[in-house]
Amino acid sequence: MDLIDKLGIDLKLLIAQAVNFLILLAILTKLVYKPILKVLDKRKKMIEDNVKNTEEIDKRLEKIEQEKDKIMAEASEAAMAAVEKAKKEAEEEKQKILINAKKEISSLAERYRGQLQEEKKQMFQEIKEEVAALIVQSSEKIIRKEFKKDDQSRLEEAIKDELKSTKL
Repeated sequence: MDLIDKLGIDLKLLIAQAVNFLILLAILTKLVYKPILKVLDKRKKMIEDNVKNTEEIDKRLEKIEQEKDKIMAEASEAAMAAVEKAKKEAEEEKQKILINAKKEISSLAERYRGQLQEEKKQMFQEIKEEVAALIVQSSEKIIRKEFKKDDQSRLEEAIKDELKSTKL
């Protein structure tokens, strides 16, 4: 104790200050430190929960991104398939139209060929009739000079029949 006195320390005062410090420490611990620790624990827990939620949200976002990419790929494939199908249908329709046009052109050509043949036959028939008439007229003139009427008629009929049976 002599040493404590020599240093100028009052032991009673030191003990009183230690007791006061302990009382103050107990009061601060109970009134301030524990509520602060509780608040800090709550915040720590809330931060941990937020971190977990953020990780879960990141995982969900990643999963959603993957699903979105998958859906976009499927939609792209479906769109390409639809385009290919439309191209194929257009090509088939084009072919059908071309075939129908060719058939129509062929039928028109056949019809016009038939009409031309008919007109040709009719024209040859008219020419035959005119030639026959000219031959008959010329024959009449010749026969009148040389034959009788009976012979003339018979000859005319024979020539007409022969002209009708022959083709030009």
